[in-house]
Amino acid sequence: MSNVLAALFLLGTLAQDPVEEARALVEQGRSLQALQVLEEASRTLPDNATIQHALGALYAAGGRVEEALQHVERAVALAPNDTSYAYAQGELLYRSGRVEEAKAALEKAADVPESLIVLAAVYEKLGPKDAMFSALESYLDLRPEDQSARLMLGQKLEAEKRYDDALVAYRGGRDDPVLLYHVAHLLSRDRESYAEAEAQVREALEMSPEMLEARLLLARILERTERYEEALPELERTQEDHPEASQVYYNLATAYRRAGRLDEAQDAAARFQELSREEQAKDEREAKSAATYKRAVDLLSRGNMREAESVFTSVLDIDPEHSHTRSMLAKIAFSKGDAHAAYDWITEAIEKDDGVGEFYYLAALFLMRAGNLAEAKPAVERALQLDEAFPDAWSLLGSILMDSRDPERAVECFSRAATLEPQNATTQLNLASAYAALGSTAEEEAAMARYRELSRRD
Repeated sequence: MSNVLAALFLLGTLAQDPVEEARALVEQGRSLQALQVLEEASRTLPDNATIQHALGALYAAGGRVEEALQHVERAVALAPNDTSYAYAQGELLYRSGRVEEAKAALEKAADVPESLIVLAAVYEKLGPKDAMFSALESYLDLRPEDQSARLMLGQKLEAEKRYDDALVAYRGGRDDPVLLYHVAHLLSRDRESYAEAEAQVREALEMSPEMLEARLLLARILERTERYEEALPELERTQEDHPEASQVYYNLATAYRRAGRLDEAQDAAARFQELSREEQAKDEREAKSAATYKRAVDLLSRGNMREAESVFTSVLDIDPEHSHTRSMLAKIAFSKGDAHAAYDWITEAIEKDDGVGEFYYLAALFLMRAGNLAEAKPAVERALQLDEAFPDAWSLLGSILMDSRDPERAVECFSRAATLEPQNATTQLNLASAYAALGSTAEEEAAMARYRELSRRD
C-alpha cells in the first residue's frame, strides 16, 4: 500500500464523505483531484478533524511536510485524544527535524504500532539506547510479521555487540532469507554451532539462490569445517554468477592456494586487486563529484554564475554520467540566452536518466520558448507522468494550452498548479487569464482578487 493510502486508511470509521471520496480518488491514482476535494471540504468544514488529518496525510505524501503539519496539528487541536492524529503529528515533526517535539507527540500515541518505529528513531538520536530497543521490541510484539523491523532490531543489537539478543530477534522471523542469513552469520561465530549455521544458510539459499553474502558464508563454513573439496566448487559457482564481486576472488585465491592450484590462485588474486582498485576509484570519484557539484550549486546560489558554470563542467570531467550536472548547465545556458545549448544539455541529461520529471519539464520549457509547441506539450506531459505533484509543470502545460487556444483545459492545469502551490500569485494571474478567455467573469474576478491579495503579501 502506498504512503498516501496507508495514511488515509488510518482514518477509521469516522471518515466523512469528502474523505471517502478522496480515498476513492487516491485508489484510482488521482491524488491531485483528491487534494482538491479535501481542500474544498476543509474550507467548508474547517473544524472537522478527520478532514484536516486526511488533508495533512495527502500533503505529507507529496513531500509538503510543513503544510501537512499545519493541518495535522489542527486535527490534534480539534481531537486531542485521538492517538492516530498524535502519531501523524509526531512523524511529521520528526521529518521536520523537531525531534524533541516529536518525542512528546509520539509518546502520547504509543498505542499506534507505527508510532513505535518513529519513536525508536527518536530515542536513537536523543537516548537512551535501551528505550530505542524497547520501542522496537514493543512494535514487533504488535507486528511480528514485519521482517524489516526485525532486521533493524537485530542489526542495531549486533552493533552494540549484543549478539545473543540479536540472534533472538532474527530467529523471530519467518521464511525470510535475509533473516536466515543473519542467524547463520551469528551462529558461525561459534565452532560448536557450525552445523546449525550451515543448515540456516542453506535454507536461505533455497529461497534466494543468488544471495552473494549467503553463498560466501556457506563457502566459509565449508572451509572452517575442512570440507575444502566442497568449498572450492561453491566459490567457483559463485564467481560465475557474480563475476564483478571482488570478495569472491579473494576467497577463491585462498581456496586455490590451499588446493595447490597456484596459477589460478595468482589469477584470482590479481582479479581481486583489479576490482578492489576499481571499487575504490569509483567511491573516490563519486565523493569528489558530489563535493564539486555541491560547491557549484553554492556558487550559483550566491550569484556567481560564471564560476559555477566552470565548476559544473569540471564535475563532468570527474563523472561523465552525472545527469543533474547537465540539467544545471542547461539552466545556466538558458539564462544566458543560449536556448540551443540549453536544449542540448537537457537532452543529454534525459539520455543519462530518463526518469526525472524536471528534465522533461526543462526540455518542454526550452521548446516552448523556441515556439515549438508541438514537441513541448508531450515533453511536459511526460514530466507530469513522472511527477504528478509538479506545480511548475502544470503551469507550463496550462500556458502551452493557452497558446494552443484551449483555455478550458488550461483552466484545469492552472487550477492544479494552484492546488499544489496556493501561495503562488503568478498562478492565480494565469488562472484569471484562462477564465477570461472562457468568458467566466465571476471566476476571473475571484482569481484576480486572489492574485492581488498574494501580491500584496509579497
